[in-house]
Amino acid sequence: MDPRLFKTVLVVGCVFASLLCSRVFSQEPASPAAEPKKELKLEPIKLADPDLSKGLPLMQALKNRATVRNISSKELSPQQLSEILWAANGVNREDGKRTAPAAINKQFVDLYAVTPKGIYIFDATKSELKPVAEGDFRKQIVRQDYSQSAPLNLVFVADPNKYAKTPPTTESGKEDLLINAAIAAGCQTQNVALYCTGENLGATVIGSINRVGFAKCVKLPSDHKVICGLTVGCRKQ
Repeated sequence: MDPRLFKTVLVVGCVFASLLCSRVFSQEPASPAAEPKKELKLEPIKLADPDLSKGLPLMQALKNRATVRNISSKELSPQQLSEILWAANGVNREDGKRTAPAAINKQFVDLYAVTPKGIYIFDATKSELKPVAEGDFRKQIVRQDYSQSAPLNLVFVADPNKYAKTPPTTESGKEDLLINAAIAAGCQTQNVALYCTGENLGATVIGSINRVGFAKCVKLPSDHKVICGLTVGCRKQ
């Protein structure tokens, strides 16, 4: 072979090999396959009807209402759990309206129940707790020692999409939404507090809840707003 031709072929071959290697090694690694959605082992919890014959007279319950932090880790009975959620925002009329008021009856404050076994969302219309996340997330959500060991922490979350077909985008509209959510959550926490007074249970509102931690635990959409928490349990003897 002519030396000049051989040199030309060699150069072309080297350039081609260089381009091929560059092409292969510069490609981004293949994206890993999407992780399959983990099925929850937790079953929905069907709630019992409230016993409307018990409890303190309203004026006595108001007199005795107090923030109680000496809460034990003792598990609540299924009846107590049911009545706590019903008191918070359960259906109390045939037309589907609730025990707590809501702006123009827009039920846009979701109620989550954080338990040692997992996190559930309260479905008032079906009177049940639906599982959202499995595991004990209390230390990731609440900071107080008594809350981290309590059998129940309620978390109140505003879902703007339930408030209006087109959630408000102006600052004044967003402020109105949050004010209405805070009013609704406040009424619900007071309902639970009065119920707990009659049952000799402890309850305390948690304003310093770990909002970012809770959002991660339940994969909360970014437009949802965590309003507050409420720790509930048996009083320590």
